[in-house]
Amino acid sequence: MSNISSWINDTLYPSLFEVIPFAFPEHDFQEFSGGWRSKTYLSGDPHSRIDKTVITKQALGLILEQGGPVKGLIDYVKDRDQVEFIEAVKTLAETAGLSLPRPSDYNPEAYKKQAEQARLLEACQDYFAYCFHKSEKAKPLRSYTESRGYSLETSQAMGLGYIPSQEKLYKYLKGKGYTGKQIDSLTFSHDTRIGESHSLTIPYRSGGLIKGFKFRTIGQDTPKYLNSKGMDKGSLFNLSALKGDKDLLIVEGELDCLHATAKGFKNVVALAGSSLSPGAVQDALKRGAKSFTLCFDREADPKKAEATAQKVNRALEVILAEGVNRVYTVTLPDLGGDKTDPDSLLKEQGPEALQKAIDQAQPYYKLFFFQTVSPYASIDKERPLDDKEIDSLLDKIVIKASNISDLLDRDRFKALLSSSGFTQKLGITEESLGITIDRLTTTKRKETQARKLNKALAEAKGLLDKGEAGQAISLMEKRAREIKTLTATGLLPEPMTYDSLLIDIANLPEAKRTGYSSLDEFTGFTPGAITLIAGRPSHGKTSFMLNLLLNMTDLYPEETFYFFTYEEPVKNLSVKLLNTLIGETFSHYFKSVKDLARPTNYEFIKAYIRSGRADIEAIEEGHKKLRGLIDQGRIKLIDRNYSVEELNSLLGLQSKQEKIGAVFIDYIQRMRTAKGTQDKRTEIAHISDQILQTAKETGLPIILGAQINRSSTANEGNKPRLENLKEAGNLEEDANTVLSIYNKAREDTDSKPDRIVELEIKALKNREGPVNGYTALTFDTWTGAIKGPADSAEPF
Repeated sequence: MSNISSWINDTLYPSLFEVIPFAFPEHDFQEFSGGWRSKTYLSGDPHSRIDKTVITKQALGLILEQGGPVKGLIDYVKDRDQVEFIEAVKTLAETAGLSLPRPSDYNPEAYKKQAEQARLLEACQDYFAYCFHKSEKAKPLRSYTESRGYSLETSQAMGLGYIPSQEKLYKYLKGKGYTGKQIDSLTFSHDTRIGESHSLTIPYRSGGLIKGFKFRTIGQDTPKYLNSKGMDKGSLFNLSALKGDKDLLIVEGELDCLHATAKGFKNVVALAGSSLSPGAVQDALKRGAKSFTLCFDREADPKKAEATAQKVNRALEVILAEGVNRVYTVTLPDLGGDKTDPDSLLKEQGPEALQKAIDQAQPYYKLFFFQTVSPYASIDKERPLDDKEIDSLLDKIVIKASNISDLLDRDRFKALLSSSGFTQKLGITEESLGITIDRLTTTKRKETQARKLNKALAEAKGLLDKGEAGQAISLMEKRAREIKTLTATGLLPEPMTYDSLLIDIANLPEAKRTGYSSLDEFTGFTPGAITLIAGRPSHGKTSFMLNLLLNMTDLYPEETFYFFTYEEPVKNLSVKLLNTLIGETFSHYFKSVKDLARPTNYEFIKAYIRSGRADIEAIEEGHKKLRGLIDQGRIKLIDRNYSVEELNSLLGLQSKQEKIGAVFIDYIQRMRTAKGTQDKRTEIAHISDQILQTAKETGLPIILGAQINRSSTANEGNKPRLENLKEAGNLEEDANTVLSIYNKAREDTDSKPDRIVELEIKALKNREGPVNGYTALTFDTWTGAIKGPADSAEPF
């Protein structure tokens, strides 16, 4: 699935579901237990039926007209608003309060293919459900499901269906407008048993999408179930696409899951196969799972009971390995048959009995305790344990406890042991047990650390053999941080003395000056830290950063300055620098230039260069200055779209090879990361953290542009405040200094702005100086030059 598809399904649709009436006001959607419903056709025309058009929790991305067409929400908006794919996505994202992912992630064709498949499978499900409830030939299936305790209403809620034959399904889908090629893409279409011996259908839903179908026989055919070929089982069956804190109840079978859900139990899911995978747990966590409760079958046969116990332990191991410690296990009551599962318990004793069993679920460490101690306690009832048995029990207790990573849960496990009369009789104390467990835990972590280090070395060598040294280094740096945390080895710095600390302080470089004396009175650019230049669009943020760049090249002639632009190409930025260095207006030349696009200095200088002229002394002097700065490597302008990770590696290398005075980045909201994130706020938080680490590791002052939002309430004429930082993430926390730039003339939309305007520069945050210090600078909007109040010759 493409990145845009993942973002739409995992982020857009769950967020949009909360605001459906605002996204589709033409339908006057009303909320109900299953989602949203409307008394309109899909066209918007009125209808008497209260649920003629619906958007359900089971299929967040589809708008369905009951008995009519099914459309994806994006396709619906495309048709309604007569816009292209990306505009429809943007419309829905804005309604949901989201920012779109990077344009490079868009693959409309991949999304279109995935959306078409989703609609096709939903159309199949509609047909199967209709046939189950209306077809005379489905009577045996209805009788079978009733014998299992499912009423007709329960079967409908479970989504059970009937496929009379593949030929009839094909005819139905053709009538709905699907092509032969699309219908042939159904991965069960070539299994002749489906629609013949296996006609009871179960939709395999996960994350709001039908991934395929399971087909069951009610006869003696084997196997009982047939699956859609290649069905994606990477997620838990019936896992909701909606986000939010979830307590997941995991059962073994799909029918167990659907029956419990139909009876009103929330967040019931089933294993995607015979066991629980790490990927399924990660997907559940991404969708808001906070705790897991395992409700597996109770088997009467000892061998089957042992197999179930092993399945429970494997599931616990997988969940705990993902850092989750809120894990519980349910013991179902004995109904006297071969086994008890949630399905049979609901049938025989009703929802109250299942709820009671769930309420009595025990935390995993209690299960560990009983699994470890009970077999030996049973022996002890017959005869005293011999020495070997006692040693074996102690070994198992210590090993089991060392597998409990959460310290509080481990203490609870030890408390169970110390309070047990059986273990007390064996002379096991909580203190001695704790010492032994800690020793074994440390040893196990060291062994794990060694294994992971060897694996990382092998991966790095593989990259090195391919000539990818940079990737090998990045991999080792990342793996080293991960491996250190296993035993805390190398996490503490080397011990220091006070004298060595004084030497470090003496070697601290001073803060860089800005080149504006009034600004230098209360702030500067601290090495190894971030300074934010924050302003609203068109207030002069980029111009201010370019002026600072020129100022600092003059103040620090032995140093190099980097300017990374994520907003415009270097050639455009260079014209702006040239214009600022020249500092003169050329309006009296405008009429003599035939191809001047607009009457501005910027356009005149471009036209002057295009024509090959060399007759204006001021421009030639500007050429000379800028040529010197660029050709001597004093200024390095870069417009490559580096990820923040690539930028970290680049600056780490360059800071060792040249004397860098400062790094400018314009601006953070345009930057990208190689790490996948759920939304723009999380992405910006990660980028900000990475830039801070770069500053600390290289010791460079990083001057970072940031776009700021307009305040939602009036405050001193809408002047910037810290809380207005756009997509703020951790920007405010990570920055050492935040300087806001405010251009009052840009706020006055009723009059034409003057050529010379005032910029207010204010310290919204200042760790090493006074907060709220400010100065007024003059901004020549024609030349882009910004000067201080005390010296008209300032800056360069």
